[in-house]
Order: sequence, then structure tokens, then C-alpha cells
Amino acid sequence: MARTPVRTRLLTTLTACLASALAAGAAGAALVAVLDRDVGHDHDGHPHLDTTNGLLVTNRSSLRMCVEAGAGSGGADPQAVRADLLAGLDQARRDPNWASAYGRARFSPATALEFGCPAPQLPDRVERTAVAGPGVTDDPSAYRVWIYVLDDPTADRILGVGRPADVATAELMREANSTWPVSTALLIRRSRLADTTAVAGTLRTALGLVGSEQGQGP
Repeated sequence: MARTPVRTRLLTTLTACLASALAAGAAGAALVAVLDRDVGHDHDGHPHLDTTNGLLVTNRSSLRMCVEAGAGSGGADPQAVRADLLAGLDQARRDPNWASAYGRARFSPATALEFGCPAPQLPDRVERTAVAGPGVTDDPSAYRVWIYVLDDPTADRILGVGRPADVATAELMREANSTWPVSTALLIRRSRLADTTAVAGTLRTALGLVGSEQGQGP
């Protein structure tokens, strides 16, 4: 499988997420302006958009994800959830685009998943404008992906009956007079976590390695 240049893929991912998260009339021109400057080497002490790698902002150096597996997840066992997610992540890391997107990021299975997100918020339903997290912020969290583990009744209500998983925006950051998604929310059924291939597919989508239509599964 051919590798897609990380800058091109992240541009595509950002544009697709932005279309789902908000309408911004000057978005295209603003993103060009962001990409045309050296966003990865700002030294003013504030986080900035960074399209040179999959972490998306300059205040992240390692790949970290937070997990919400409490309310509305049917009493999920945190250790079982961790094991299932790490198995899926291990498979997702075999994606041919992983090295270009996350090869420079520090990664350790021991620290990649942290239970408890800083400002969890579930949408009523996952739709094109859904935000599952704090939304717009000037100081993005350390977490590239926010994972919500849902029991079946909650998943039926938010995702739709029988739908295994979906992605939404968790955090957006202002840059170049526009707002860009910098953290993805992954909402997944607890009953699907044992399917490592399905988990890997949804994680690849949440991490921007594939398009959303490829990562959901049946």
C-alpha cells in the first residue's frame, strides 16, 4: 500500500474534520496561510497548529489518549478496556502511514492510555457538527484522541442502533483567524472492544491515518 505524505494527509484530515465541526468562510485561505509558515517552530510560548506530524499541535511530543469508561459503559473493567484498546492500537501502528504521522512522537504502551479525560462531554447524537469534549480552546490537552467507551443503550442513543463506533471532534484551536480540530473523539461500544481488528480500524480513523468512511466497519 502506498504511503500518503503526512502533510497532504493531515491537510485532508483537517479539512474534513473542519467541514464536520464548523463553517468558516475563510477556512481555505487560512489553512494555506498556516501551512505556508513554519508552524512547527514557533517560540512565543503558546501552542500552535502543527501539520508536520499527527499530533497536530506544538505542545505535544508524545502520543497520548484519554479514556472515559465510567458512566454509561455498563461497569466496564478498566484493565480489560486497556488491554483491548492496546491490542487495537498495536495493530493500528502497523498502518503504512504510521511512521510519517507519528514516527517522531514518543510512544509507550505504559503511558499511551490514561483513564479520565479533563473535560468529558458526550453529544446527544454523533452528527456532522458533533463535539465530544471541551470544544474550542487556546490550550489543547495532551490527548490526541479522547476515547468514550459506551454501553449498548448509550451507544444506540448516541451512535445509532447497532452502529459500532464513530468519530467526532473533541478539541479545536484558533489559528490564523480560524478554528481547527486538534483532538479527535472516538466513541465505541464496549461490546466491540474484543474485536481487535474493529478497534484498530476506528483508532486509525481517529488518528487521521485513514478517512472516516474506512474506519467504521459494519
